[in-house]
Amino acid sequence: MNAPDRYERFVVPEGTKKVSYERDTKIINAASFTIEREDHTVGNILRMQLHRDESVLFAGYKLPHPLQYKIIVRAINDLDKELDHLRSTF
Repeated sequence: MNAPDRYERFVVPEGTKKVSYERDTKIINAASFTIEREDHTVGNILRMQLHRDESVLFAGYKLPHPLQYKIIVRAINDLDKELDHLRSTF
């Protein structure tokens, strides 16, 4: 079977950051957060929390591939407060 071992879904490899951040160069006040070893549960919670903020215009997430255990959360807003909170939490 080609599926990775079960522990690979949860254990973040050495040298890999749990959360990485990348500002969007094409859209003002937009960014993407890549969160390693998470799935739809965390992605949907983060998306819903971002939607509760009145100043957020868009928030969504995706799993790039079923065998890659990471999610990408994308939001458009002034993300400085959210970024600080995510960095301190993770």
